[in-house]
Amino acid sequence: MYKVEKYMDKFETYKLYDLKNNSFFEVVPERGGVITKFVYNGKEILYLDKETLYDATKNLRGGIPILFPICGYLKDEKYTIDGREYNMKQHGIARLYKWDVVETNANDSASITLKFTSSSETRKIYPFDFELIFKYILKSGMLTIEQQYVNKSEKNMIFYSGFHPYFYIENKGDALISVDSDVCYDAIDKKQIAFDGEIDFKKTEVNLIFEPKSNKCSILDKKRSMKIILEYDEVFKYVVVWALHDKEFICVEPWMAKPDSMNTREDVKILKPGDQLKAVFSIRASME
Repeated sequence: MYKVEKYMDKFETYKLYDLKNNSFFEVVPERGGVITKFVYNGKEILYLDKETLYDATKNLRGGIPILFPICGYLKDEKYTIDGREYNMKQHGIARLYKWDVVETNANDSASITLKFTSSSETRKIYPFDFELIFKYILKSGMLTIEQQYVNKSEKNMIFYSGFHPYFYIENKGDALISVDSDVCYDAIDKKQIAFDGEIDFKKTEVNLIFEPKSNKCSILDKKRSMKIILEYDEVFKYVVVWALHDKEFICVEPWMAKPDSMNTREDVKILKPGDQLKAVFSIRASME
């Protein structure tokens, strides 16, 4: 049985239930269409710093922020399109604007469809007309994000998207990250290193960029005997693992391209006028 509710916290919030599996997730459209909470079988899957949710002047730390039209940083927060220079902050604009609710449904799943459309304000930062349509679906305890990226411009649109899930891990020393890769790039030390399955979360900050051989990775939370499995389409070529020593989260992030790719043009997606790109990303948990 599925159910959808709407309530007012500081912002309008949608809560979608999978009652059979004692699971639910919450979405705040006004704060970048972000999923702020996901509970599976009564257990918290995501971390959320509520202070950053309530203060719209702050970057949200927690939930599953949407990264578009870039992932990561740009050198000097600048890039050039058609000979003109633009400024864009880390992770792009989608997480900074209100998304519109298109519909909700609670028939054979609990779902909500959101839309983010370009405006005169966004075109000052990103000079394209676009439409993003995301459908969040909870079914049998699995959370799925179906995405459509649509170019509404009269010219080719360049972008690369991703997600920034904050997974709640109380003790990172009890966590094991499984990524199908033998090497990764350490963005802190700025060098490629071997990956043997172990990550030193005692470091002040961990920031590793993987190019996995498969479209699946996972986190094993030994303390809670829980495994969190991420699956994503091939368009998400990279996975970033980011963590801070003093915070109870590990971010495992599917990205389409690496940081500063709007300048390097490496792995960027190019949509012709009227074209669209569809992609799927899902998260499920199981008790080990």
